[in-house]
Amino acid sequence: MPTVSIVVPVYNMENYIERCVASLTGQTLKDIEVILVDDGSTDASGKKCDDIALYYPGVTVIHQKNKGLTGAWKAGSLAAKGDYIGYVDADDTVDADMFERLYERAKETDADIVCCGLVHTYEDGSHEAWTEQMEFDGHSFEGESLKAQILDRLINDGSFFGRPLMPNRVTKLTRRELVQKNLLLCSDEVSIGEDFQFSLCMFLDAKRVEIIRDYFPYHYIMQNASMTMHHDIDYMKKIRIMRKNLCRIAREKDAGFLEQQIWNDFLCLTVLHVKAIVYKQKEKPYRELKTEMKKVLTSRSVSWALWHYDMPRLTFAEKLFLFFMKIQAYPAIYLAVRVYFR
Repeated sequence: MPTVSIVVPVYNMENYIERCVASLTGQTLKDIEVILVDDGSTDASGKKCDDIALYYPGVTVIHQKNKGLTGAWKAGSLAAKGDYIGYVDADDTVDADMFERLYERAKETDADIVCCGLVHTYEDGSHEAWTEQMEFDGHSFEGESLKAQILDRLINDGSFFGRPLMPNRVTKLTRRELVQKNLLLCSDEVSIGEDFQFSLCMFLDAKRVEIIRDYFPYHYIMQNASMTMHHDIDYMKKIRIMRKNLCRIAREKDAGFLEQQIWNDFLCLTVLHVKAIVYKQKEKPYRELKTEMKKVLTSRSVSWALWHYDMPRLTFAEKLFLFFMKIQAYPAIYLAVRVYFR
């Protein structure tokens, strides 16, 4: 039986999957299995996965109809046989010692979850690389310290987009039993924040969490920086689905204290969307942008979030922008965004 199973969701990644797998088959931890989940790819990804599996005995392939990212990593997780499960996206790479470092810490401490950081890199060189890691003090958490230092501010710490938790699956090595018992709680319908539902389930059930600080073995590779300027017209629908599912998980786990944090995070995502309506669509006239903003700000869920948020660490500018949203001061919102993002 392998010590670690590495699940790789694959959808139309024919140009990247070989590079990804090369970083996995080169791991210093040898007792691993790599599970490639071809999620109904329409390019040559499926065939490339099969060819890789023929060459590397430790690689297996699952082919399935397209179910989305969540459906893909869930299928791989269900098939996993290792003591722990890790995840890598098919267009990313990892350092050779990543899974050995994480697994060694897990075995030394009997941790349910071991976390590391990641480095964001832009393949086209348009931006400088930058690192990200957990923003919790300390490195070992269990019992009261787990609740007081992590759970009580797991999703929002009272600041704008204050997410001490890095929700990414890919920066965590998690005990297999913990993952598999929570698969039914993770909805395939969630397309934004799909990793958040994973991390919420795992952290609420974990008895011990370890963080390896200042260690960034995961390379999150941005293929096209211009994609960040794409305006998603279904964004609000997607984040509502995410919010409802996170609240459902919190209630089922008797963690109702997290619902305020979930609503805070939902409001922060809404703010980003309202700003994006203006700065990602600069060619549109104000009248059309106002109509889009009004549709968002008059919805019941956003109105509730605006009147009931609890984020004491907001700056004056952030409070002012939320006030503009609350009173639906569209000209002020428009001017604030145009000036800030000019």
